[in-house]
Formats: sequence, C-alpha cells, structure tokens
Amino acid sequence: MNQRVLIRSLALLSVTMLGIAVFMLFQARKPAGFVEPTYELQEQPNPYAGFSIPEFRLTDRNNRPIDQTVLDHRFTVVDFFFTDCPLYCPVMTSEMRRVQEATKGSDLQLLSISIDGENDTPERIDGYAKAFDAEPGRWRFATGDPEAVADLVLNGLKFHIRGRAATLAAGETQLEHPTKLILIGPDRTVIGLYTYNNPEEIDELIATARRLVAKPVP
Repeated sequence: MNQRVLIRSLALLSVTMLGIAVFMLFQARKPAGFVEPTYELQEQPNPYAGFSIPEFRLTDRNNRPIDQTVLDHRFTVVDFFFTDCPLYCPVMTSEMRRVQEATKGSDLQLLSISIDGENDTPERIDGYAKAFDAEPGRWRFATGDPEAVADLVLNGLKFHIRGRAATLAAGETQLEHPTKLILIGPDRTVIGLYTYNNPEEIDELIATARRLVAKPVP
C-alpha cells in the first residue's frame, strides 16, 4: 500500500471514530425519559366528536316510519329545512342537490329533516323532494313531531332552533334552524360542518365525502 493511500485510510478512520465518539457522548447525556421525536403524519382529532345524531322517530316522504338506524354504517349529509322557507332553505337544498350529483354512484346518502312537522306532511315534503330531483333511496326526507326534531337539534347537535309556536308568539314569521350541511359518520357522530352559501366549503364537503365513502366502513 503506498503512502498516499495509507494516509487517506487513516484520515477516514479518524473521522469515523470521531463520529462514533460524538454519538456515544450524546447518548450518554440524554435526560431520563428522553423519547426520540417521530414525524409520522397522523390524522387530526375530530373537533366535533362530542356532537352526534341521537335516536329519533319520524316519518319519511312515503309516510313510512324512519329512525336513526338509517344513518348506521353509512356516511350521510344531513340538513334541516321547512318547505315554505323563503330564505335559506331553497339555496341549502340546491347545495344538497349539488352534493348528490357530485357523489352520484357512491354509497353517500343524504337526509333532509323538516323542522315544521305541523305543516310539512309526508305528501308536502315528497313534492318538495321531487322539485329538487332528490334521488329516492339515497336522498331521504323526514318530518314529524317538531318537539322531537327540536330535541334532536338541541341535545344531539347543540344547535339553536326556534319552532313556529315560538316565532308566532314573538310576532315573527321566519323559523330559526341550523343552516349548515352536516357530514355524519357511520356511528352518527358529526365529522364536519359546512356553510350552505360558501362554495369553497361545499367543495370541501364533496371532496371529504368522496374520500370517506371510498374507504371500507369499520
């Protein structure tokens, strides 16, 4: 071995030994309980995990009983409406139709619940559903006891709601109800809330729903 190769080899060996020494010194100086940091990407915790759809008993557009079990084991977009609503509901229902069309052929379902069961009969919500080209079997409509719906909204979803009796007593005509499109998981827990008149949020809802329904349901 010539002298130049020998010197190069000794220099490389020295650098290696120095690196090992530094590493051993670092290991020895670690505080008790030290944990190496990890950088694995993890899903963010669900900020709406405490909100869910409780048990309910209502009637669908075909005058048949409907309850919370229709939500089990499927992803669902839920909204609240009433058929003679002059402001939010027509736009909100149009956005529900956009979600329906954007997820056509998937296992995502939709559920629109009337807050005005005193006036929204099954026949009336059926006409409303047909006016928005709701796909039977995938986009469900429900009506029933306003107190039962109010309990669902107040105690399950923690939203504010005021029915017809309260508004009439106050001399008002517009019922107050949630105006969010609500993405519900297979366990009836809220996954996300989306503002009905914000196109970017509705696009986000569609993208999230497509991603979720493509996965096997636990």
